[in-house]
Amino acid sequence: MKFLLLTLFVSFSALSHEDEIVLPNVEVVGHQENSSLVDFIPSITKIQGKELQKKRQTSLGDTLQNEAGVTSTSFGPSSSRPVIRGLDGDRVRILQNGLGTLDASTQSLDHAIPVDTLTLESIEIVRGPMSLLYGSSAVGGVVNLVTNRVHSRFEEGFHSEFLTQAESVNNGTSHGALMNYGKNNWMVHIDGSTRNLTDQKIPKYARSSRERRDDPLPSGESEAKNKLPNSFNKQDNLAVGVSRIFDKGFFGVSFNHFKNEYGSVAEEEVMIDMTQNRFELHGEYKTGGLFEKIRVKSAQSNYTHKEIEGGATGTQFKNDGNETRVEGININGDLSGVTGIQTQVSQFQAAGDEAFLPKTSTEKYAVFTYQELKKEKQTYSGGARVEPTIIGRKSSTNFGSKDEKSYTSMNGSLGHMYRFNEANSLSSSFSFTERAPNFQELYAGGAHLATATFEQGDAQLTKERAYAFELSYKHQTKAHQLTVNGYTQAFNNFIFLNPTGNVDAGSGLDIFNYEQANALFYGADVETKNLLAEFDGGVLSLVNKFDFVRAKDTKTGKNIPRISPPRFIAGLEYSKDKWSSDIEVQYVAHQTKTAVNETRTGSYYLTNIGYHYDFLGKSSALSLFTRVRNIFDVEARSHISTLKEIAPLPGRNFIVGLQLQI
Repeated sequence: MKFLLLTLFVSFSALSHEDEIVLPNVEVVGHQENSSLVDFIPSITKIQGKELQKKRQTSLGDTLQNEAGVTSTSFGPSSSRPVIRGLDGDRVRILQNGLGTLDASTQSLDHAIPVDTLTLESIEIVRGPMSLLYGSSAVGGVVNLVTNRVHSRFEEGFHSEFLTQAESVNNGTSHGALMNYGKNNWMVHIDGSTRNLTDQKIPKYARSSRERRDDPLPSGESEAKNKLPNSFNKQDNLAVGVSRIFDKGFFGVSFNHFKNEYGSVAEEEVMIDMTQNRFELHGEYKTGGLFEKIRVKSAQSNYTHKEIEGGATGTQFKNDGNETRVEGININGDLSGVTGIQTQVSQFQAAGDEAFLPKTSTEKYAVFTYQELKKEKQTYSGGARVEPTIIGRKSSTNFGSKDEKSYTSMNGSLGHMYRFNEANSLSSSFSFTERAPNFQELYAGGAHLATATFEQGDAQLTKERAYAFELSYKHQTKAHQLTVNGYTQAFNNFIFLNPTGNVDAGSGLDIFNYEQANALFYGADVETKNLLAEFDGGVLSLVNKFDFVRAKDTKTGKNIPRISPPRFIAGLEYSKDKWSSDIEVQYVAHQTKTAVNETRTGSYYLTNIGYHYDFLGKSSALSLFTRVRNIFDVEARSHISTLKEIAPLPGRNFIVGLQLQI
């Protein structure tokens, strides 16, 4: 712990020693390539290139879990979703190329996101409310997965990439490839990937010492040890895209087939068979009129999720949906912004043993605008969004009948940024968000085996309202970078799944009700990167990250469940010519701020080390990378995870891979 505190002190003190030494190119940046609007947002991160290669894991949540303010649901290696500043599920929007993933991952923790991280070009994270631009369910933040299957720029000729890697923690192999070909202003894209991972190795026992003590197994049964039962994963992914580039814009379409078979860690005999077919359309036209550009995006998805036990399908989930956005980009002197309309339509149904949700339809229609005014050292921003929502439940007894709930969500934001100089800026933002309850919160009613709960919805739930304030300071030079974000978010009628203490007689599961209460979330996240020394032609840098979040019921003063404890990450990076290496230590504090009926979680350290080398040719590049995660094979259990008592985090993992670019 003393080492971690020392590195934090060195990191901050280094800011007072400016010099002319230049850091290597930093691939985590604060803007999107095609939109200067995002420059203003204080809490955005973009991960790509070597940084993405270093952090990439099977699930999206595990890939992003070491970012400041971002953790993972840790529901096994296949289906973990990101958690942003204590908020997850329907409050964090997962986008693919700016459009919703149109899956069922928000309906259950065992439902994976149908995207393979091997084929992603970059990942963009926005912490804090982005409901203004992306919908009421973005009250916690946005994660955008960029695939580049539709090209906005023309590149002549042929370009391809091949990736292969092996890892020891699951005796697994993963392979990915992509090809881009450009001729006569046409671009053709093909990519694919495959994974074959066996059960994940873990330190010691699957069940915690507390669980083994309080609930011993019957005589004759042995404890799962050294491997996490039913944690295998097999993926196959194939995508094609065609784009036409012209003087005033582009137009393109893509198709992606994703298939994933994986074990449900919560149910040792259950296997998940997931398939999604997804079409995307993207276009942009430079008008030169009131709007500088008009952009159109649309995605159509057919999603199926089967839960198979003993070779027979027990439950099947289906979700057919479409999301479409039309945006106008205005640039007029000091004023710039985006105005648009958005629609989201989906049909969801579940059938079988675990059909705790009825057949439902959801329709959302929205109009929004966001504008920025730049005046010398100051930037002012403001925006608004109106989003009507209609949720319908189809009757199982009266064919053709349907109950409907209608809501109209209002969202607004104001912001200000002051640039002291080129290196330093201070930003503040205030937002008001309304989120309509989703169909699960309204209509759930039955045993949810994957989470070992009996869920009961409430059709009388009202809109959730949130008031958020964030203050951000940024210092950025070639040698030193610092970002500090402090935030608070107050909720009226916050919807949460509350343990009642009762047990359902039929299933034997604990009953959880969807209820509402007033809640307060507050916290901070800090990121620093500082040059320590330059020697032998290389550069040594210190990287630190820190975050904490607190969440309480403001009426009772009780803690909200499954909130991440404070975390601190300290790392050293060294780069020279064609190679680079790094080592990082993550400390996660013990969580004592627990909710009713929630157990405490112990602290732990995780240590990772990596190495990367580039073999550069005239027309190609070959990269070798190796990494060891959890070097000391530490037993660690995430407080956020509903499986923390039966599924620890992975053990020591040796990873080796090659990437070829032609």
